[in-house]
Amino acid sequence: MPSQDHDSCELYTNSILKELKENEDENGSKHFCNSASLNIRKYTSIKKICWKVASQLNYIGKILLDDNKMKTYCSYLNYLLYDEIIKNNEVTNHAKTIVSFRTPWNTVISDPNFSKKDFCRLVFHNMDKEYYEKWKKMFDYCTNYKHILEELLSKNTCANSYCKYIDENKDLFEEFTKVCSIRTNNVCPPFFEDCKQNIPSNILDLPQCKEYKKSGESSQVTDEGVTRQASADTLSTLQETPLDSSPPMNQSSTSYSNTAMLTTFPTLTILVGSLLMYKLTPFGSWLRPHLQRMTKINNISDEEGTQLSYTSEYNDINSNEGSYNIAYYSGENY
Repeated sequence: MPSQDHDSCELYTNSILKELKENEDENGSKHFCNSASLNIRKYTSIKKICWKVASQLNYIGKILLDDNKMKTYCSYLNYLLYDEIIKNNEVTNHAKTIVSFRTPWNTVISDPNFSKKDFCRLVFHNMDKEYYEKWKKMFDYCTNYKHILEELLSKNTCANSYCKYIDENKDLFEEFTKVCSIRTNNVCPPFFEDCKQNIPSNILDLPQCKEYKKSGESSQVTDEGVTRQASADTLSTLQETPLDSSPPMNQSSTSYSNTAMLTTFPTLTILVGSLLMYKLTPFGSWLRPHLQRMTKINNISDEEGTQLSYTSEYNDINSNEGSYNIAYYSGENY
């Protein structure tokens, strides 16, 4: 019988595992694995698992347990086997390896000294690797639920630890609730029918879990407060920075205007002075007739160039038309 340490907040499934390990006799159980398939015998680590599981199963069959406890112990070992196989690095085909354990498992429970073997049949389902692990975790939750509830109602010593355990498994419970709502779903574990009443909120809403929930909520509020304060500090810095480091807009505009005036004023002075000299001085009076005469000569030259250009283009067009006509008539005569 498991000697559960109530003062250490030990889970019931952990106490079962401790009991099974304390009563292992691998050397005395190796013969159960002699007829195992090659899938077990070819891997040293898997062969050792076979010896260990056969020893633990043989121990279960020899102790006096009521029907419910016999079923619980055997089922726990069944899903513990799942967990051992999927976490083994030598195994590539996990489902094939698990089903290979049927022979040594049945050899153990077929022994005349094994009691109540009908409660200890190996349960196997061919499914994705992730669900073998989830079945083990969900079975532990379902088995521990009743004992946690009894412990919380009788004392408050382990309230924080137990409430945290239930809280950590509530999402998995919800997942299997949805999975098992489909009757033909192969990944619904056979034990969940008895577990679906173990609703997490029934424990989490107990007064004993009030402190755990409060500590979780206060931690969340604190984190949110730190985030909000950091955001406010950042915004304040961004708002203050332009006021401290950027020059005023009016000052910048005034500086730009002054620079533009200093650059443009000399140019305008030169242009105005040149115009006055051209119009009013004796030099301007002498320069004007010469400029007008030069402009007239340039215009005449441009007109003659344009005329020559038109004449050349006309001759080119006529020349092209002549070639086209030759080609056309040549084609006709042919």
